[in-house]
Amino acid sequence: MLFGTSGIRGIYGKDITEELAYKVANVFGEQDVVIGRDTRKSGINLEKAIVDGIIERGKNAFLLGIVPTPTLALATARNLSQPPLGIMITASHNPSEYNGFKLFRNGREISRSEEKEFENKFNKWQETKGDKKGKLENMNGINNHKEMIKKLVDCAAIAERKPKVVVDCNGAAATVTPYLLRELGCQVISVNAELEGFNRASEPNAENLTCTAAMVKAMGADLGIAHDGDGDRCVVIDETGDVLALDVQLAIMIEHELEKTKNRKIISTVEASLMIRETCERLNADIKITPVSSVYISEELENANAIFGGEPCGEYIFAKAGHHAPDGVLAAAKFIEIFAKQGKLSELKKKYKQYQMLREKFKCENKDKHQAIHEIIKKVHIEGKRNEDDGLRVDEQDGWFLIRASGTEPIIRLTMEYKDKKKLEERANELREMINAL
Repeated sequence: MLFGTSGIRGIYGKDITEELAYKVANVFGEQDVVIGRDTRKSGINLEKAIVDGIIERGKNAFLLGIVPTPTLALATARNLSQPPLGIMITASHNPSEYNGFKLFRNGREISRSEEKEFENKFNKWQETKGDKKGKLENMNGINNHKEMIKKLVDCAAIAERKPKVVVDCNGAAATVTPYLLRELGCQVISVNAELEGFNRASEPNAENLTCTAAMVKAMGADLGIAHDGDGDRCVVIDETGDVLALDVQLAIMIEHELEKTKNRKIISTVEASLMIRETCERLNADIKITPVSSVYISEELENANAIFGGEPCGEYIFAKAGHHAPDGVLAAAKFIEIFAKQGKLSELKKKYKQYQMLREKFKCENKDKHQAIHEIIKKVHIEGKRNEDDGLRVDEQDGWFLIRASGTEPIIRLTMEYKDKKKLEERANELREMINAL
């Protein structure tokens, strides 16, 4: 299977090669293509191969250079007169030895049905050459991205408050986020802003943000912002140095997006917590649940005409943006707007009731992860409402659990949430034993 949860990913030099990059570009490049990349060193050679695949087909290639994925998504938006296709060279939050490709059309990643269509062409591939070679041109999409964001936040409120913000980009967002926030009137302390490789692990979770969180507190900053390698994720740190629980910051953003609209439609995934569902209920909003992946969220956002879609990993899709891809830069600006209007995030987060949660990973190196999930589904006989759209989710009266295969790594993920800690631990031990027995 070529595509995972989001795009094509693998270890560079093993799964992801220049030959693969050329083939992907030559198959996908039915029209002009805009190309972006994150800060992984392997992206340089992959970019060259992608350019060759496009111009050999007779189409033009437009290089954005190092940009966040949402910057590239915006450059392919359907409201342009002749929107190009887009290829982003990135493995997002995966470790630095990984790389990959996300394919864009009309401002969002191609749908699952388009992925299947692409795979059929890919498997039957014979090199396509145009009557004459296409052209290679450089392109600047950063200014358009910044201007789009400025139209969607209260610039005056941010400028008046002048918040002090620690920004840890650790990847492609270093070309946009610090500059945008300064233009909005923030006092910006930028860390890990180099444009070659990563200075910390790419995934912006609490474990990897220890130093950044300590800096937020030590510098007396009002909040901190952290991104992943391609800037489609945004994780927030409050002024005490506490990394906000991802379910809490998603609930905060949902409430923020519902404040000024009559549209009460929200999209999230099977990982949505009780807090997310209770927040939507409190605000009289309808929540539609999809399998895990921004690909599903963006597609359902458009189908349902929803105002917002997000999942508890820091990926947020905004209906009013010029694109429908996760935008960590826009999310950063919105969280700063929230601070400017509502004050300390350490106080705001208390509004949202958290239950006992557990998230664990299990390596699945000796067996195909999808086959493992299939076997687990047959083994689990716990009573409750079952959802098998993406692994297995079982909702009991006092909580729920989800067992699913990672879309990007050879691992099985276990996510659980229960109102009672003892029940959580008992159920966790039962499920761990089941997973480890495979």
